[in-house]
Amino acid sequence: MTLKLFFLASLFFTFFAGRAFAAEPPAPALTMRGQANVTLEELLAEARANNPELLGARETAKARSSRARAEGVLDDPTLKIEMEDLSKDKPQNNGPGNSMLTRYTVSQMFPFYGKRSLKEKIALKEALAAEAELRKKELDVAASVKEAFYEYARLIGAMGITGELKDILSYMSSVTGVMYSTGQATQQDFVKVQVEETMLENELIMLEAEKDVARARLNSILSRPQGSVLGPPEPVVDSRAEIDTDELIKRAEEISPSIKAMKYELEATELSAELAKKNYYPDVMVGVAPVQRDGRFDAYDLMFQINIPLWRGKYDSQAREAVASAGGARFRLLAERNGKSFEIKEAVLKVEAAGRINTLYETGLLPQTELSFESALKSYQSGKAGLLTLLETERDLKRTRIGRLNSLIDYKKKIAQLERAVGEDIFTVKNGFKESKK
Repeated sequence: MTLKLFFLASLFFTFFAGRAFAAEPPAPALTMRGQANVTLEELLAEARANNPELLGARETAKARSSRARAEGVLDDPTLKIEMEDLSKDKPQNNGPGNSMLTRYTVSQMFPFYGKRSLKEKIALKEALAAEAELRKKELDVAASVKEAFYEYARLIGAMGITGELKDILSYMSSVTGVMYSTGQATQQDFVKVQVEETMLENELIMLEAEKDVARARLNSILSRPQGSVLGPPEPVVDSRAEIDTDELIKRAEEISPSIKAMKYELEATELSAELAKKNYYPDVMVGVAPVQRDGRFDAYDLMFQINIPLWRGKYDSQAREAVASAGGARFRLLAERNGKSFEIKEAVLKVEAAGRINTLYETGLLPQTELSFESALKSYQSGKAGLLTLLETERDLKRTRIGRLNSLIDYKKKIAQLERAVGEDIFTVKNGFKESKK
């Protein structure tokens, strides 16, 4: 009986020592000793610097910006050289200046008034749309990093919880073995503890594999070699956001890169429709041609040329196409705004639901499960309950602790999805959010 009391005292000590661990998400650093914690901010900065999708989007934005600057410049002038009365007797001497008459024509094309500025404005709007797409890609990559980071933290936390309970069961197994050998416990108790310990070992193997997958995903997003070492994540802080949905929708209207990209696309198509109307008017080419006779410049010609927009049916079709494209862009912008409002509303509802579940674990499920485990320990000590009841409450405790951890991580993931929908980090938004740390 002394051995049983010693075992129960040790079990009580282990349980109460782990209560702080259960009340807050487990510190991942405890499971990966010797490695410095990696912070979410560090990973986000590394992704911004190295993610290949972001690098590609930046180059595309640069290309669009360079194209916009080129659209505002006139086409290159042309030079034409005409030689008349060339010598048949000495063709090797023929060339500019050696013929009886040489005409050097320099000409420049000038688009009809307003065409060049419209093309430049269209290209500028397309460059701004590319910048907005770049910002959207940055938000997508940031959300991917956050979700991968939180999943990585969840798995390491779950490994910590499972490992702690496995240590308890390992101690219970050794003590129950001694008790069985002295007749103080049944064989069924001894076998049951061993089975329970083996099941936890199996869970740890699965969690380890999932953790490696999460780490590989982070390395992929960060463009690191898959063999790169990734330290344990910093502990996840339980912070909440008080959310005003209407303010968030209003904020998204102002800053959402997907809405901005649609706005710039609409403006570009409207300018294209205006440009299409300019096609009814001719472009102008002017030129000057100094004339060289017998080696001397003694005259010059002037040249004036226009194109004649005679086939108006073609230009009518181009104008209708441009107007229809602008109408389509207008409806796409409206659809994007409606979709963004729904996306934010949906994300807010999911965040609020995840927050309520997290609170339920904090204030109800976890304290109740811990109390149930304490009661089972006392009943087992007094002989009113058997080991199977104690093991069942231990399983409930494990599920609840991991459920508490999962609910916190799920809340953080839902916040990341809401941030991507709005277009801004939640706890840097002045209107619509208010942080409250638990």
